Amino acid sequence: MIECHKNRLWYQEQAIKQAGITNNHKMTLIKLSDERLFIHSPIELTASLKSELEQLGTIAAIVTPNKNHHHFLSEWWLAYPDAYFFAAPGLQQTRGDLTFDDVLRQYTPTLWQGQLLQTLIRGSDHFEEIAFCDPESQTLILGDTLAWMIEQKHPLNLGYALFNGCYFSPAMPLLLRLSYTEKKYLRQSIQEILTWPFERIIFSKGKIVENNGKTIFADAFRWLFQQ
Repeated sequence: MIECHKNRLWYQEQAIKQAGITNNHKMTLIKLSDERLFIHSPIELTASLKSELEQLGTIAAIVTPNKNHHHFLSEWWLAYPDAYFFAAPGLQQTRGDLTFDDVLRQYTPTLWQGQLLQTLIRGSDHFEEIAFCDPESQTLILGDTLAWMIEQKHPLNLGYALFNGCYFSPAMPLLLRLSYTEKKYLRQSIQEILTWPFERIIFSKGKIVENNGKTIFADAFRWLFQQ
């Protein structure tokens, strides 16, 4: 795993193929104040990954940012029965085979209250995502709300990135953007995130923004405030 902030925040990438397109998907890990681990968007639980996690601490919580990030949940659910599993909005219907401890909403669960910020990005009829911020490492953690696929080289991936407007700079993919018909609620969500303290942005797909994240995030949603 790659450490972004000493003894606080790490991420791990893994190639995942969906709909004929292979993308590097990121899992983010935060060590909470009680030394337990917060896992965001889990990837495949390999033996080597499990060994690394054991060296870092005990897993307290496993969260999914949106209903699309569930493909490896079963193996985590079996491997870590004492961890709390939090479903993204709509995921309980998709994964009725799993038992979740809670559904992520606007409020912050006790497990990371006072340590991480979170909000529900609203405005879409069929897609809702939970955004997180770790003030200690000044990192905004997203699922699919933004992507920056400038490192893609395969023609299919490159075509997808160019069509969706998320190749040259971080952006909300066009197909996702079109689903946000309630612009008022989306603006409220984005305005709340812009009050958070962050410099780095980690996306599930694409290159990480290491510096000047708040300005880049605001630029990515300039279209939303010009309507």
